[in-house]
Amino acid sequence: MNLNAREKLILVVVLVVVLWIAGIVTFIKPSIDDMKSAQETLDKKKIELAEKQERIRQDENLKQDIRDAYNKVIETGEIFYPKMVQHDAGTVMQDLLDVDGDDKNGQEIKNDNLSISPMSKASLTKYVYTPTEVQATLEKIASQMDPGGETKKVKPNKSSLTAYNFATHFTATKADCQTFMENLINNEHKSMVINSFSVSQVGDNDEKTEWDCSMSLTMYMIPTLKDPDIVNAQIESGVTVNALSDVAE
Repeated sequence: MNLNAREKLILVVVLVVVLWIAGIVTFIKPSIDDMKSAQETLDKKKIELAEKQERIRQDENLKQDIRDAYNKVIETGEIFYPKMVQHDAGTVMQDLLDVDGDDKNGQEIKNDNLSISPMSKASLTKYVYTPTEVQATLEKIASQMDPGGETKKVKPNKSSLTAYNFATHFTATKADCQTFMENLINNEHKSMVINSFSVSQVGDNDEKTEWDCSMSLTMYMIPTLKDPDIVNAQIESGVTVNALSDVAE
């Protein structure tokens, strides 16, 4: 078949276009796809890098933050007795009953008996004061709803602590009983709590009158938190670490 010059030109142009399209499909498009995928991977890595840099920035003062948190915990925990064995708890109680702290004078509050329970768990509930507000019915319903439309449920915030319970029947003067109460208030550890106190005989009810009394108390305790520097040193040396200096129950 003989082709004239015009037809030959058209055929050449068509072949060139076909070869150009084939080259794009075979070589250029995969390269573009690879470049697009690489760009997406790069963008993700940039985001990861920015997040890690932000975490590093936030952790710049981590050591000091840990130290500050430790000091805060120690300060808060000072109101509680450290966790101790039963014998040591009994000694603490005997020392408290010696109201003037003078062993030579003996125990001003004379125990007929002093019992101490085994170590147990006791719960403390936080109480939050909420002032009384007058609300219409619709306002009251709205205040109990969250954005999702579910009624809010108030959960009690309880903390479980280790404790010993004491019970004693004793005789002491009115003045010594009052001193004992004041000593509890002024005690470094505020977690010795009187649960009940009763007086069966008050006599003339003057300062030197000897009272016949019964009393129950609870000693709340928390384990001692180890210094973070000591914990870090133990971890670095390969020692299995418990951050609490605990006492066997």
